[in-house]
Amino acid sequence: MERFERISTKILTLITVAILIGASWLALRAFQAPNIEAANRVEQSAPGRTEQTSTAVQADGIVQASQSAQLVWRTSGRVEQVNVNPGDVIAAGETLATLEQSSLPQEVILARADLIAAQRDLDHLLNSQTGRAEAMKAVEEAQQALEDARENAPAEAQAQEAVAQAQKEVENAELNLAIVTKKPSQQAIDQAYANLLLAENVLNRTREQHEKIQRNLDKPKGNYQFFESKGLYRNMLKSLDLKLAGDRLAYEQALEKYNRLLEPVDPLDRMIAEGNLQLAKAKLDQARRAWERVKDGPSQAELAVLEAQLADAQREWERWKEGADPAEITAAQARLAAAQAVLEADRITAPFDGVVTAVWPKPGDLVESGELAFRIDNVAPLLVSLQVSEIDINRVKKDQALILRLDSAPGSEYRGRVREVPAVAQEVEGVVSFIVKAEILDADARVRPGMTASADIAAGAPGN
Repeated sequence: MERFERISTKILTLITVAILIGASWLALRAFQAPNIEAANRVEQSAPGRTEQTSTAVQADGIVQASQSAQLVWRTSGRVEQVNVNPGDVIAAGETLATLEQSSLPQEVILARADLIAAQRDLDHLLNSQTGRAEAMKAVEEAQQALEDARENAPAEAQAQEAVAQAQKEVENAELNLAIVTKKPSQQAIDQAYANLLLAENVLNRTREQHEKIQRNLDKPKGNYQFFESKGLYRNMLKSLDLKLAGDRLAYEQALEKYNRLLEPVDPLDRMIAEGNLQLAKAKLDQARRAWERVKDGPSQAELAVLEAQLADAQREWERWKEGADPAEITAAQARLAAAQAVLEADRITAPFDGVVTAVWPKPGDLVESGELAFRIDNVAPLLVSLQVSEIDINRVKKDQALILRLDSAPGSEYRGRVREVPAVAQEVEGVVSFIVKAEILDADARVRPGMTASADIAAGAPGN
């Protein structure tokens, strides 16, 4: 009996162990089933894949745009126009907003002049033939000036001519001042008044004739005499219209002339005439001093200055003789680009194709340099940033297929492909992970940047 009990106990123990082993095997199969099923779906989603090679790597992440930018104002001013709204599709280079020109800082307004000067300098350098010709001409002129100084006769003749020209300018300025300040005679005023009365009388007679013909044209046709007709009166009225316009112009001119004679001397005209006279006298004094200086020949100091100018011109010719210096061209191009950048600070343009996702300014707002204006995102294609653990990262390769699920779209799955596997991990709050970038291949309108997602990556199975 005791032997039978020992045998029964052993049998029960074996049965218990068998039950525990079976339960453990079932639990393990239940735990592996989702991974195996996800891997099978990922493998089946990749063209040409029919076999399951390994379990999927699971990872969570955030949907992102392929490009994203927050655009800021590059200068201060008042917003003139905002050309886009959130959700608008835009192209690279499109103007999103502009500032009022009158509200811009002085350096932006003056940039237009800087741009013109920089463009002119660059054109001058690039068009080296013009620069060479100007440098050659400068050498010839400097050489001639030095030779003329050493041969004093041409300089004396030029100085004498300058004195004569300055004297003539003084005489003209004195005559102009006399005309401006001279009061008209009473005889001239009376004559102008008589001309005004005559022009007024002629104008009044023409008006009376015009009104008479107009009345005849307007009366009923049945009241006309045998020699009258509407066609006759229309022709006469056209002639009187022309005469009336000419008589009115003659009257206005006579009135203007009469009023001008009665007006006192304009203080501004007098001041300008007196200023021109003083300037002409100063030029005459300068011409006389130049004559005094050259009539006895140039001094040694003046010859030294002319020789130095010739040496400068010759050095400039040497610089231009072989064409423009590439370093100077590069510097001129940099100045042009800098001026262009300052000039374009009054507007914000799109740096790439995309969608406007945020708009901060409104027309009339006062903004400062560095203030946020727009956010744009390029959602073609959409990406997802997945956090892969350091345990699984060595199983993830570029171009592997994946299945993506969104918390915001339960029951929906999207296909994807790994685009970038980083070489360096990131540690956030003590957790080490690798940020893997993947492209969503079949995203629809429900997929938006910022949404949370989970993915099953076909580890070890590169996509086609």
